Amino acid sequence: MTWTIQLVGDDSDLSALAESLDSDDLTVSHNGQNYILSSSRFQSMDTADTVYRSAERILELLNGAARLVLESTEAIRIGAVYRTKADGKRETIVFTKPVVIELRLRSGTVMLTHADGTVEEFHPADPISDWMPLALADNAVAKVLQFVSAGTMDWRTLYNIVEIISADVGGIDIIASSGWASKNSMVLLKRTAGSFSSVGLAARHGAEKTQPPSKPMTISEACCLVNSLIHVWVRGKLP
Repeated sequence: MTWTIQLVGDDSDLSALAESLDSDDLTVSHNGQNYILSSSRFQSMDTADTVYRSAERILELLNGAARLVLESTEAIRIGAVYRTKADGKRETIVFTKPVVIELRLRSGTVMLTHADGTVEEFHPADPISDWMPLALADNAVAKVLQFVSAGTMDWRTLYNIVEIISADVGGIDIIASSGWASKNSMVLLKRTAGSFSSVGLAARHGAEKTQPPSKPMTISEACCLVNSLIHVWVRGKLP
């Protein structure tokens, strides 16, 4: 018996993932009709519900990675669970959830031709093939991708992500000394995020615990800072 998952979502995201994710642990492919998620993790499971929950966990991390790498705006979801029996017959188990559709265009494969005539292909989702095994094994990376996957990059989320990364590497001073982000910018982000007078109801605290910053960071500046920080932090964990 073999378990696989039908994936639904933005076609350009799924197509990009299918170009890059191809391992026993995690593969996204297209069977001519649908995009399919397969994983060696599913094969020891006995029920569709167990497979579904395992796939949800994978997609939570995958959606976080896709949002960071592909700038995805629509979450990839489970369309159905497929169970293929030894005789080749396939059963389809459907779990329904609300759907929100958005359409957009994405740049495709980049071809790099070297002086010796060799050609390299670079696909938009290639980094995700490295990120996913890491997220499945590293709790800090998993937590960050879960925050990103939730879809709301507000002050609380940005603050929490900085805290997770800081704790993982040993503090803000380590981040600064590694050249990933300046200490001043991270301190300003945290002060702004905790200041009611700076960001109102979006603040982490209702009462001012420190002096509000004279020039608070904007949410767009904070998002750019945290996005860049996540990328360099994850790259630093890769072999």
